[in-house]
Amino acid sequence: MKERDFIKQNMIQLNIKESIERNSGKAAEIGQITMEKTPLGEKIIISTTRPGMIIGRGGSAIKELTRNLKSRFRLENPQIETAEITNPYTSAQVVATRIAKELERFGPNRFKGIGYRELNRIMEAGSLGVEIVIDGPIPGARSRKWRFHDGYMKKCGFISDNLLDKAQADAVLKKGTVGISVTIMHAHTPLPDKIDIVSPEVEEVEEVEEKSETKDPEKEEKPKTIKKAPAKKKAALKKVPSKKKADPKKEAKSKQKSKSTTKKTVKKEAKK
Repeated sequence: MKERDFIKQNMIQLNIKESIERNSGKAAEIGQITMEKTPLGEKIIISTTRPGMIIGRGGSAIKELTRNLKSRFRLENPQIETAEITNPYTSAQVVATRIAKELERFGPNRFKGIGYRELNRIMEAGSLGVEIVIDGPIPGARSRKWRFHDGYMKKCGFISDNLLDKAQADAVLKKGTVGISVTIMHAHTPLPDKIDIVSPEVEEVEEVEEKSETKDPEKEEKPKTIKKAPAKKKAALKKVPSKKKADPKKEAKSKQKSKSTTKKTVKKEAKK
């Protein structure tokens, strides 16, 4: 079955990671260990804040580590590489190991100061949210759970299961073993409810205006003067005498005169 093969490969990878962390110790501050299969063999990349502790003087430590992996897990040609972590507060595994080291060194009485200090440093590194849980016999003999949190954190769903940086570490104290779990939500985590507002491009227009203002006056061309043709004189409009309004009485008299003249002319023609 393919499922059994996948489970078997993942278990081998987990055992390799545990053996590397056990051999190098907490002082190396190992963050993430990735394995890749290549045609030459198995490629193992160890990200750490102190790559010199894994390589050793003259590469002695890394040679011994490859020899152990080859004999114990029957790897053909393991190739171990180191990657330096520039900012340790961006890796949850590094922070968890640091808290465990400080609890083992200073004791359980200073656990609150250690937790809040690491919390503030992670938030200053630019993460969206952090959650640190310390579970165990702290500060007394009775087991208790202490939670330090800040920022925005997804607690369920696909983002919580696959996209958050989670890590665990153990601190062995006189009263018992204390478990430390660190969860970091980085700034580049894709969120479905995140909206980016883009401002209009105003700066480019201002730059163009500034360039146009800073031109040399010698290079600038003088504006061409266009001579206008003399406008023709408009011909004087002749004044048309306005008609006077006729009186109705005069019109009636003129109609009577015309009728009398027509009657006289008719009579003269009849006599002839």
